[in-house]
Amino acid sequence: MSNSITNIRSFPLARVKAPRVEADSEAEAKFYLVGTMRAVAQGGDDILPRSRKTRALLACLCLAQGERVSRSRLAGLLWERSGDAQARMSLRHALSELNTIVNGRVPGLIEIDRDLVRLDARACWIDAFAVPDHSERLLEDFDGLSSAFDHWLTIERVQFEDRLRATLENELNRLTEENAAAELRAAAARRLINFEPTHEGAARSLITAFVEMGDRAQAVREYERCRIALHSMLDLTPSKETVALYEALRLMSQTRGAAPKPSRSASVETGKPGEQGGLQDGLPGSRASHTARGPSIAVLPFRDLSAEARHDYAADGLVEDLIEALSRIPTFFVISRLSTLTFRNQDRLPQEVGEVLGVRYVLSGSMRVTGDRLRLTVELTDTRSGTALWSSGLDEKFFDLLEVQNRLAESIVRRVAPYLYSAELRRVRKKRPEHLESHDLFLRAQENMNNPSRAVFETSEHMFDEAIRLDPHYAPAVAWRAYWHVLRVAQGWSPDCAHDTKQADHFAERAVVCDALEPMALAIHGHVAAYLHKDFDLAFRRFETALRVNPNAAPAWLWSAAAHAWIGNGPQAVEEINRAISLSPYDPLMCAYTAVAGMAYLADAQYERAVECGLRSIAQNRTYTAAYKLLVLALVLAGREAEAQPYLPQLLKVEPGFTVERYRQRFPGSATPTGQLYCEALALAGVPLFD
Repeated sequence: MSNSITNIRSFPLARVKAPRVEADSEAEAKFYLVGTMRAVAQGGDDILPRSRKTRALLACLCLAQGERVSRSRLAGLLWERSGDAQARMSLRHALSELNTIVNGRVPGLIEIDRDLVRLDARACWIDAFAVPDHSERLLEDFDGLSSAFDHWLTIERVQFEDRLRATLENELNRLTEENAAAELRAAAARRLINFEPTHEGAARSLITAFVEMGDRAQAVREYERCRIALHSMLDLTPSKETVALYEALRLMSQTRGAAPKPSRSASVETGKPGEQGGLQDGLPGSRASHTARGPSIAVLPFRDLSAEARHDYAADGLVEDLIEALSRIPTFFVISRLSTLTFRNQDRLPQEVGEVLGVRYVLSGSMRVTGDRLRLTVELTDTRSGTALWSSGLDEKFFDLLEVQNRLAESIVRRVAPYLYSAELRRVRKKRPEHLESHDLFLRAQENMNNPSRAVFETSEHMFDEAIRLDPHYAPAVAWRAYWHVLRVAQGWSPDCAHDTKQADHFAERAVVCDALEPMALAIHGHVAAYLHKDFDLAFRRFETALRVNPNAAPAWLWSAAAHAWIGNGPQAVEEINRAISLSPYDPLMCAYTAVAGMAYLADAQYERAVECGLRSIAQNRTYTAAYKLLVLALVLAGREAEAQPYLPQLLKVEPGFTVERYRQRFPGSATPTGQLYCEALALAGVPLFD
């Protein structure tokens, strides 16, 4: 490995002393102040007061760390707008409530005298002085009580964030100085990045860890994530140190080829030192191995130079046609359209795009609509040399757009893969919707469905229906309509699961009828069979057919991996999720890909890697219920039950009514030993057993 990569440790993180308080199972009470406030006695009884200001008073005492706080100070913080007499009276009522609810369950925990109040911090555990794995704000629901309290809370939040940052930095520094395993350093760096996405020191540590694990593609993508975070959140560019590390990574790629062999890595299947592997690259010789694939290509979003907004989605439709045409060639490795959207309206060198996406070729272009004329410019570039291998310009009537798309796809195939027979050209022609407006609606519905907001997600149903009404035989739209119902059930958003299951069945079967060779139709039919009906035989038949038709169908790899994970086939699940993520590394629903990766690692008993995936999935989408379930399971199975506690209220917030019994009924692998193990883990974490 080059010195520039290994010398990342010459850019140390700032070391600051910070407390580290572990969860104490013998504590008489536990107080959770990060995110939504909770308070429980040793036996699990709820001791959180009902009044919001009484809860705020309890929070003040918790954060005082055992110090005495004057009554006048507390009254001034919480009742500043009341007169002195009224403020004192309100404080007495609040202290009386605390004495009844808290001291009634844990005698003597709160000491109340004439002038001072104190919480016995030695007898309790407070998460704000521990190391929470999640990045919720301190006392999330307490803003606006009073201006004095808001000022105090702002200061406490800054101090809490400083403590947590220092603790996470110290942990990462310790592991780095001890030359700990790359997996441990990666997990520590990820925790710090989840807390502070723009932390460049953590990003550099994570990049280095990925390189040592043999996962150069993931290292490049971490640099790209860091660059985007700095630009979008701080309007900054990466530091010289970070850029230098990235350039060293690119140099290593050029001098060693596309498959570097680091001195130490961990196998994704066994976790044994010395075996090459990683979430992206898979195992040598496996289906997930990049070295065994054919030409790799990404079709970037075309620049739309048209003046009219109504043509915005025409360029996206053209790009999708090209990707679908190219991906039907079995020897091609094609990045999905949803992942390449990251590069919309960006001026990036072909070499950079190739590094980030892990491809050899890039197809880019621009489109201009003037009146009824469509002018198209397309260029195929070698990302290693930056050389344009082929370019073409087209000028057609706009109403001929669909025919132009088919002809352009055929032209690309002829130039990139001249060894294919004319029969292969016929195979790359794909059925198109009868109406372009239908395709526009389909693309917009996809976009809304990928949104983490439930309200936005719900709007996509009407758009899918309208697209299908305009073209009843449009198989991809019908297939995505089925997926909408599956995701609605999975998120816990369905008001009637039986109805949504019936609708998912209907649209999945209809999609296959519309086009028996449409990969998405076959894949969603398999997913419905596995997830909603636990019919794994039918599911795997559908996935296999989809992948014979299109070996680059990322959803088929994703859902096949999930099915293997559900039945406990960990090694196969890990291999297949590698393939899925490599095909769609920037998918808008990346939270789902990451969560399935975590479930794959769970099934393979790689619990620490599953924890890392759970944290990453939550960071990608904080409303994704599967991510919270994964993280709770992974922490319990890793022997870290106490760390799972803060995530339970968050899980129940995004999916109210979640219970162990409901999980047992819905989990596709409930009849397997894996399903029983997961139910026991959820119960151990404290998930309610029944409604």
